[in-house]
Amino acid sequence: DQQVLEKLLLGQNQIGAEGAKAVAEALKVNGVLTTLDLGENKIGDGGTIAVEDALKGNSVLKKCWGCRQQGTHIPTQGHTA
Repeated sequence: DQQVLEKLLLGQNQIGAEGAKAVAEALKVNGVLTTLDLGENKIGDGGTIAVEDALKGNSVLKKCWGCRQQGTHIPTQGHTA
């Protein structure tokens, strides 16, 4: 029986821009993740842009905390805070 990762909770893990960029690369090929928490990290503008770009066109992810520098809402269809 194959299990899939639907929630990835990485809040408060001292993730920086490079870590966020690595998460973003994984998001580009992930079609099952529904919840992502990057809150209370220091992903900066570079990490934020990478995550936002990776989520363009993603209709599966519904909740993403800390995915924007100044808020928690992803401004693409289907994403809520």
